[in-house]
Amino acid sequence: MNQFYETPNQEVVGVKKSSGTLSFAKIFFYMFIGLALTTGVAFGVGAILVYKCPDVQTFRNVYLGLMIGSGIALILMTFIINLVFLRGKHSILVPAIIYCLLMGTLLSSFTIFIDWRLLGMAFGITSGVFLLMTLLAVFTKGNMSPLAMLGIGLLMGSGILILVNLLVRSSTLYWVISFAVFAAMIFITIFDIWNIKKITERGEMSTNLELYCAFTLYVDFIYILIRVIYFLLLIYGKSK
Repeated sequence: MNQFYETPNQEVVGVKKSSGTLSFAKIFFYMFIGLALTTGVAFGVGAILVYKCPDVQTFRNVYLGLMIGSGIALILMTFIINLVFLRGKHSILVPAIIYCLLMGTLLSSFTIFIDWRLLGMAFGITSGVFLLMTLLAVFTKGNMSPLAMLGIGLLMGSGILILVNLLVRSSTLYWVISFAVFAAMIFITIFDIWNIKKITERGEMSTNLELYCAFTLYVDFIYILIRVIYFLLLIYGKSK
């Protein structure tokens, strides 16, 4: 993937050139737009399900259909976005927007069943953590590639521990796995931000590459947000 980053295909429709600092800022702007779309859809779909379904059975059927359908479509869109980007002949803008809308539909379950104040707290914590990771990645002069290796190692180790815990069913081991996976995502996100910074410093970038980098950070942010919500639920237990 780094080799593709170094020589991005310039045949993509609608290519625009940007220098390093501008590209880095635009990547975070695109990520913010994606998060705004997802947030709006999540609250909108949640409100429609709560206020428009006449009874519990209808709500259950519509809710399950939306969750299953959006989950399957989200997996398909992940492959489509990567395929379109690697082929380098079309913009990933439309697939990325569809992905954000689908993610919002999937996350609407949070707005239905979890207190909105807790969601706001989780978003604030995630944003703060993401800001700290960005500052660390931007101002660190050394090579952060080992963080990616450490993150991948933690994920692989966690996968093995999950299989072990299916047999022993230890609550302590469950917590170890949860924090290991969370730490792995933190390390990988820091590396992603650092890697994107290095890519922008190499010279001009295409709009498609900026969109793909923003999509990568968007996915990182969403995963961290979900884990933070989960931890806050365990701590406060404020569920609707």
